[in-house]
Amino acid sequence: MMHRIVPRTLVSTLLVLGALYLADYVALRYRIARGGLGAATATVTLLYGTPLKNGEVSIFWDQPQPETCIRSMFPHLGYPPCWYAKRHATKMISESVLPWRALAPPS
Repeated sequence: MMHRIVPRTLVSTLLVLGALYLADYVALRYRIARGGLGAATATVTLLYGTPLKNGEVSIFWDQPQPETCIRSMFPHLGYPPCWYAKRHATKMISESVLPWRALAPPS
């Protein structure tokens, strides 16, 4: 009996999540087609991490910048949802020196 309940529960959960994602996408496309507010902006601060020769990382920060987000529960159209973008207002960007750049002859 248990070996039937687990697969059914898993399939049911996946179907509900898929239907929720699809409904969210259709609602977003409907808002965009009506000229409503499907997109918004959130302020994000970018931090750049550069590795130093001694193994430490030097951090540089930039001015806060607007990031396009969408008003939905899930990410769609290549944009994060606004609730996620507002909670993750700081992004770390790692800048590392690639080995072939270090070995390349100067131009």
